[in-house]
Amino acid sequence: MMASLRRPDYRVLTFPPMDNVPGHELHGTRQVGQWPADELVGLWGRVCSGVVKQGFVIEYRDLDPPRTGIFDGLRIVIDPDVGFEMQCFLLLHLFGHSVQWVAPSLEHKLADLQHTEDRNRFMQVLHAYELEAAGFGMQLMHQVGVTTLDEWYSDFVATDWRYVEGYYRTNQLPDWNSCVVCGCPLVTPAPIPELRHHEVQVRFAF
Repeated sequence: MMASLRRPDYRVLTFPPMDNVPGHELHGTRQVGQWPADELVGLWGRVCSGVVKQGFVIEYRDLDPPRTGIFDGLRIVIDPDVGFEMQCFLLLHLFGHSVQWVAPSLEHKLADLQHTEDRNRFMQVLHAYELEAAGFGMQLMHQVGVTTLDEWYSDFVATDWRYVEGYYRTNQLPDWNSCVVCGCPLVTPAPIPELRHHEVQVRFAF
């Protein structure tokens, strides 16, 4: 069975259903920020289900700029004005961070993040923190049956890190488009540990 997609130039492209296409073939050369919403609806639905099954509530709420999403250990909140592709990434991204803050086995790792004063050491800790969260997001994607978007997600993770790193290095939000990268190494899925849900200090994405 073949699926078809009509693009603005009106040429009809055909390709196998998403579940049968290796990630690198589906990804092609399309960059972060260029995915049409209709190609990510399936991802959104499955990830929402997976996040709820892990015990977190998902909410839409108007957030003060530059916040795009927040989490508090019990719920993940996304600003509805954020583009749909970014919403998909934020849900995976903030799920990964939520895991870090409510998994008893990971609690010891948070001390360095909160108390490291040396800037270079802090950036190393922050990078490890971001990559660990990304691994939980990739694991969730695979658990809910999405296995063809590994490159999209990995490129988004790398792009997001360049954005976050730029902010912490300069104390200014960089231009998002200048941070976009593609063809990045794939994020390694990380098994999701036991969770004990409890409220934590609100943390946010920007």
